[in-house]
Amino acid sequence: MSLARGVPLVATLKWLALLAVLMALPAVGAPARRALQSGNVTVAYNAEDEAFARTALAAACDALPVLEEALGLTARRQGSHIPVRIEIARRQEDFDQLVGGSTPPWVQGIALPRERRIVLKTLLPSVARTVVAHELTHLLLGEMAREVDVEPPRWLHEGLAKFAAQDFTESDREVLGKAVVEGRLLRFRELPDAFGGNREQVALAYAQSYTLVRYLHELHPGGGIRQYLQNLALTRDPERSLLRTYGQAPEILERGWLAQTKDAYLKHGLPLSAETAILAAMALLAAVALVVQERRRRLLRQRLQEEEKLRRMFGESSLPDGPPAAGCDREPQDPDDNLS
Repeated sequence: MSLARGVPLVATLKWLALLAVLMALPAVGAPARRALQSGNVTVAYNAEDEAFARTALAAACDALPVLEEALGLTARRQGSHIPVRIEIARRQEDFDQLVGGSTPPWVQGIALPRERRIVLKTLLPSVARTVVAHELTHLLLGEMAREVDVEPPRWLHEGLAKFAAQDFTESDREVLGKAVVEGRLLRFRELPDAFGGNREQVALAYAQSYTLVRYLHELHPGGGIRQYLQNLALTRDPERSLLRTYGQAPEILERGWLAQTKDAYLKHGLPLSAETAILAAMALLAAVALVVQERRRRLLRQRLQEEEKLRRMFGESSLPDGPPAAGCDREPQDPDDNLS
């Protein structure tokens, strides 16, 4: 009876051992993940996505120094201490699994700052560089936000992302140019609400966020944006934070920013008809100048011809303003003698 009871027990143990071995093995058809690393940036991918993984890694390595310098991480020797992991997924279900939830199909990348991870879909190389820089910006700003206990404003997120990705297109320039011509440039206080406006307002908000971040970075490179966030955490007032960080009253800073934007992008907002009118006016002015010049030449020729006639009639020495002819060896004559 003990044997009868022991046989099922042994068989059960064998099956459990076999099941454990099978569970430890990789699932059939599930590709093994690979990894590329440069500094503290790691990219995890499947074998078929290696080319894209290398593009993503290069994009992150290009954008990271720009972000570290703008955020003051390089000066504080913290840039190299922030590990970043980029996960690449080819299929939507894999993307959702890596993110940890369902996402809309048009989402190309998501930054998870608390986990210091970025999840990307496989994209064209030109698009990938932009998306990687954008998500890396959101990750580093999220990291900094936790340090100073403040949520960065939307214009800073989007403007710094475009700045780091060098994502400023001819379309952005045209949007700004049109707003300059029509007098629709957004003021600093109007930027947050514009992101929730119509398509035209959103496009303008993104473009002006880029110009604002660039302007602020030029005023205080190497950590100005970090100081702005620290002051924002202290004051909870965006305009007072600008004053404390950049040493200018908000209205003066805003005036300088908008003036720079107008000067740089006015020409991109002129419609074709206006450009044509300007060219036509320039051509007309050139034609008028040629006519005036030709008229002066004609008058000069007429004058010279009249003087030549006078010389023939009265002799060169008799001309009131003319010098004596070189080599003239005869005495001056009276004009009346020639008349007789």
